[in-house]
Amino acid sequence: MEELLMEERFLRFVEWVGDRIDRGIDDEFDLEVFWKFAPYIKNPEMLERCVDEENEEGYSECWDLVEFVEGT
Repeated sequence: MEELLMEERFLRFVEWVGDRIDRGIDDEFDLEVFWKFAPYIKNPEMLERCVDEENEEGYSECWDLVEFVEGT
């Protein structure tokens, strides 16, 4: 079985959190739950922007702009 890259894990996690919000389990995106990916993210300010947009506007189109350290 092929190991997932950290970016793939991150994007799956974003979807999972979004699904939990859609089902009413969580109220909003919480930046704290994403910090486990911080050592692998080159531009954490983009992560913060995505979370803010999700919570303020209900969606964000910048998740793909989060950059990851090469080889992770």
